[in-house]
Amino acid sequence: MVLVPALSLSMFFADGDRLAGIAQFDGVIVSPAALVSAIACYAAWRVNPRPGLAWTSFAVTLLGCQGLMLAAVQLIRFPHPVEGLWVLAADLTVALVILLSVTVGRHVRFQPDPAAAGFALGAVVAVLRLAWLDQSPTLGHDLPLVSVAVLSVVAFVVAAWSLLRVRSIPLWARQRTAVTVLLIGGAHVALYLGDSPTAHLIAIVGDTLGAVALVSTSLSLFFLEVAVDERNRSNLNDELERAQRAIRVQRAQFHEINSTIAGITSASRLLRSAGGITDQRRLLLEDMILAELSRLERLMARPADASARRVMDLDETIHTLVLSQQARGNRVHWSPCGLRVNAQPDAVAEVINILLDNAAKHGRSSAEVAVSLVGDIVEIAVHDDGPGVDDALRTRLFDWGARGPRSSGQGIGLHIAHELMQRQGGYLEIRDGRSGGATFVMGLPRGHVDQVDHHEQRDGDDDDSEAAADLA
Repeated sequence: MVLVPALSLSMFFADGDRLAGIAQFDGVIVSPAALVSAIACYAAWRVNPRPGLAWTSFAVTLLGCQGLMLAAVQLIRFPHPVEGLWVLAADLTVALVILLSVTVGRHVRFQPDPAAAGFALGAVVAVLRLAWLDQSPTLGHDLPLVSVAVLSVVAFVVAAWSLLRVRSIPLWARQRTAVTVLLIGGAHVALYLGDSPTAHLIAIVGDTLGAVALVSTSLSLFFLEVAVDERNRSNLNDELERAQRAIRVQRAQFHEINSTIAGITSASRLLRSAGGITDQRRLLLEDMILAELSRLERLMARPADASARRVMDLDETIHTLVLSQQARGNRVHWSPCGLRVNAQPDAVAEVINILLDNAAKHGRSSAEVAVSLVGDIVEIAVHDDGPGVDDALRTRLFDWGARGPRSSGQGIGLHIAHELMQRQGGYLEIRDGRSGGATFVMGLPRGHVDQVDHHEQRDGDDDDSEAAADLA
């Protein structure tokens, strides 16, 4: 990219003059590289608007403007060369801007758009220099060559040294940019001092290496900032996902806590009522309250599926939940089955409770719980006599937040129930087969008496006994 314009231009010169021609028209080497670098630096600043990148984009854009103007003047005056002092003045302008940018950039945050500011200043400088070339083309020709060369070298060295002190840019980028300034500046000083083949070769090599260093540095900065931005975005997305998961866990716990507290509150009101409750009914409600308070305590301490699975009695769990629903005034039909399942009791209780809550919300009069054995799988079906589930909702029924247009819930209960069943090695699905209403079926592996882990069973009983002792 750097050499093609210059090599193409050299075809218009004779064989002996090609080296001198390329050296005298070095603007076509520097200007494309400077413009590409300006675009890359500006894009890097847009990705990560750091002050150091802003000032770098500003200086490189100015360099691009000067290189473009130099190339334009050289091509317009083709085949006559442009004076070396005029070319060197452009480099000194860029060096001065670098010094000002580094000095001011430490204390002042760049406010305007760096590319726009660089193009604006570059245009002003270009107009002034074109006026100089048009009105006073011999201005400065009487200055001593050595003095101008020494002053230029000092300016380039100071500019390169200042670039190395910019802390907001990576060290490798500062080093490459400093080398770029020295290479291009040295190439133009050599061209200014003499019109020999050696000077022409130094100018071509210096411009070419400087242009390559400038482009590679700017593109590397851009790709680095893109990689940093992608990494930051990835980290931010990970944090958001963790936060969303934590929020979902909390909402799931609150969902079950609210339902459990509602059953306990209703049962407590019934116990405090003056009459209408038999002693047997009162004992059942008290046992239900103790069981639900114990489950509530475990739910507050850890998720419902945190402990290991064990063989559990389904009748005991369902009976407690049916009593809780009945205490709230919800009619539930259920008959004991005498079956056991291999699962975590609190998780099973939470899923059944969610299904019963949904049946109470969407059913017209009552719900029904039916337990059956299908092979080695125990299926618990919860049926309501409501309007049923819309066909459009069935495919995403267990997604987070999915709910029908008539639902007043949050759309998280069935999602929680579905995930809990999967973690228990079971399943939860909606089935047809009954006229009207909705039927949700949860399936769990059947538990056998010889699979009972006495240690885990004793741990669960201890929790219940401690809760009962505390209430007593």
